[in-house]
Amino acid sequence: MKRQKAGARPGTSVGARAGSLPGSRSGSRSGSRPGARSGGRELPLPSAAAWSALGPYARGRLVEKALGQTLTLEVPWDVFASQGIDDGTLLLLQHLPEGAPRSVLDLGCGYGALGLPVAARFPEARCLLVDRDLLAVAASAHNAAALGLRNVEARPGLGYRDLAGQRFDWVLCNVPARIGPRAIRHLLEGGRALAATTRAVVIRDLCPVLEGLGLEGLRHLARGPRHDVYELAPGAAQLDLADEEIYARDQTEFMGLRLSRPHDASEDPTHQRALAVLADSLPRAAPGRALVFRAGYGALPLFLKSRFPQSAVVAQERDLLDAAFLRRNSRALGLPVEVRESLFPRGGLQAGSFALVAGELSSGAGPAVAARELHEAADLLLPGGEALILASEKQEREWFPRAAPKGVGLTVLLRREGASVLRISRSRRPP
Repeated sequence: MKRQKAGARPGTSVGARAGSLPGSRSGSRSGSRPGARSGGRELPLPSAAAWSALGPYARGRLVEKALGQTLTLEVPWDVFASQGIDDGTLLLLQHLPEGAPRSVLDLGCGYGALGLPVAARFPEARCLLVDRDLLAVAASAHNAAALGLRNVEARPGLGYRDLAGQRFDWVLCNVPARIGPRAIRHLLEGGRALAATTRAVVIRDLCPVLEGLGLEGLRHLARGPRHDVYELAPGAAQLDLADEEIYARDQTEFMGLRLSRPHDASEDPTHQRALAVLADSLPRAAPGRALVFRAGYGALPLFLKSRFPQSAVVAQERDLLDAAFLRRNSRALGLPVEVRESLFPRGGLQAGSFALVAGELSSGAGPAVAARELHEAADLLLPGGEALILASEKQEREWFPRAAPKGVGLTVLLRREGASVLRISRSRRPP
């Protein structure tokens, strides 16, 4: 495929400053920096320890009052409820099972707003906090350590996938709004497979879905302004805790490839069009080794592999659900790629080891994370290599050149469909 340059100002130096790429991971981002106004109030700046644990994702601090305690939690950008503790979480904390548990599983823990107050209230209980987002896990682990909660383990995981054979007294879950009815059933019944009492909070719109699943023994416990709490008592359950098919939403097409798309992935059609702009910008010559960061469920890395079958393609993703579907799509299409689950593009990879790096910036993560990702992309390039980065035109205007790495060339290769493709090039000659 020929490198597309029509409609752009190819080779234009980046001289403006950035915004939001449609369809990027949703994390509630206002465009301000930590300590700026958020949700009508200011968040205190993150601590030095939070910067160390979360890097540029560190956003600020929230105070949570629950179960007779006051906890300070560090929150990152680009995760659920980073402006304030979710009302549903607080409602569920007001309606926990009776008695003191010996073991608790917080499924989909985020930065710990549900599981950490429980762990603090019941210090003798073993508390496992699980989330599919590596950023959420890092935030929960940091908060548990900062609070001195030695009874807490924060672990990455996709639902119950890695929990077969374990037992818990309680399973607690703030059910994601867009995960789909099959996954909702799995989240409730999976607790039974672990011999647990399961209590879940859902937004009001999900109540008919939950009540329509026909789960025997499901009880409605509490109603808040926008959320409801349900309980599923322990009972018999026969299900595969490692089943990933429950998350499948539909099939979608990208550049001639048929891909399985999970629930909770981007539904914005402009996102696919923006990715197509980046695909059209790929070089004509096959790279020996290529990295795609923020790879999602595989559209760009699998297209890259289909175009250059002899190239070694590595795909980086921080969301375990997207990574699982990337692997599924890779197998289904017979296009082998190496999938790496990490928080940042570099993720243990060797500097100067890729001829091509490609990826997209996230509006939810903000300019500081974008700067980190651009610097890591530049560091990973071989001499003579190039990085192609998808951004919105708004991001290009507002974030650059402040976020640009030093010592490399940075130009605008293409502008189309409201998107910009930025090109980072590394000289073949040593500086």
